[in-house]
Amino acid sequence: MRAAATVLLLREFEGELEVLMMRRGASLAFMAGMWVFPGGRVDAADASAAIRARVSPDALDTWQGRLCSSTGESLTDDEALALHVAACRETFEESGVLLAHDRSGSPCGADRTARLQDQRETVAGNASAFVTLLEQEDLYLDLAPLVYWSHWITPSLEPKRFDTRFFAIAVPPDQAASADRSELTEHAWVRPSRLHEALERREIRVVPPTLLTLEDLSESHARHGGLDAMLAAERGRATPPVMPRIEARPDEFRVVMPWDPGYAAIPGEGCQPADGFPPHLLRRRSCLSVARDRGAR
Repeated sequence: MRAAATVLLLREFEGELEVLMMRRGASLAFMAGMWVFPGGRVDAADASAAIRARVSPDALDTWQGRLCSSTGESLTDDEALALHVAACRETFEESGVLLAHDRSGSPCGADRTARLQDQRETVAGNASAFVTLLEQEDLYLDLAPLVYWSHWITPSLEPKRFDTRFFAIAVPPDQAASADRSELTEHAWVRPSRLHEALERREIRVVPPTLLTLEDLSESHARHGGLDAMLAAERGRATPPVMPRIEARPDEFRVVMPWDPGYAAIPGEGCQPADGFPPHLLRRRSCLSVARDRGAR
């Protein structure tokens, strides 16, 4: 099982929350055609001494003891660092948004980010090139604003499994996003509050963790009344691991969450239900069905 990181890039438009989503290519072997958030696997380079030198020291204290394994043990500093760095690196590779600032603390601006877009393919092919880019531009990763949002683990039935941490952050001002045009074919700013309308119109296809994350974002934004207030309030939120179980049926997979009735009776690896799941998910109390082509509905 590979460690991975995903970023929820957020903004407000006309008073509504929007999150950046990317569509995976139809010919890909994994999650073909699905709409996803920017993210990917952790690389050894994400915990190197060189990359640590490109992280503001105060940021290293923000996650100390916060990230745990699926069984509750605290991650090492290097493991936690690697997840945060991977989140930033993959966001740059896949969306072109660079979560970094200069020595004065000013965010990476539009002109510089635009000039660095041709480095995305190089970084995608070699994770070590990310720290080289930061060194050449004298930039530091902006890790402190990342809000640790959730922890999802691929069900044991799946042949390709990831242990994925979701982080939320407001998109830096003046930065424009774009799909990488290799694995990802297009991008869109999606309003979580209108998610089910888009699903009904078949405008997007998502897997259950994405669906539930979008619902979580919509509920949280409505409850807190704005993006800044939401991110401030959700910092330090409980993040118990979520490992769905899957019941195979002839024409679909029944995806059962730890808070759903019947979870314990389904075979396969699972996680212990814990306090801290978003309350609206606990109220949902309904399983999801996923067609054999992995399209959530």
